[in-house]
Amino acid sequence: MKTANGLTLLGRLLDKVCAADLLHREHRLVLGARIDHLFAETGLNRLQFGDRIRVEMNELLAWLSDTRDLTLETLTEICGLFHISIGDLVTEQP
Repeated sequence: MKTANGLTLLGRLLDKVCAADLLHREHRLVLGARIDHLFAETGLNRLQFGDRIRVEMNELLAWLSDTRDLTLETLTEICGLFHISIGDLVTEQP
């Protein structure tokens, strides 16, 4: 359905979406997937992981589902737990 100015509702919404916001979201999703992959590699479940880095399950789930950003301190904790660098954490794996 077209509006008076010729744009559909979807068109107006898409006009408001910023490319940088989409990239930011994509990066958060990739990081969450990478952390999930590390769980599988190490045999930790989410509860064990949260206990090890001292965060509540709701906060952990917010990171993994892209509703909250990780802080540098948290990234450092995660890297220490998995014995990797921040670069290794954020670099796409083959």
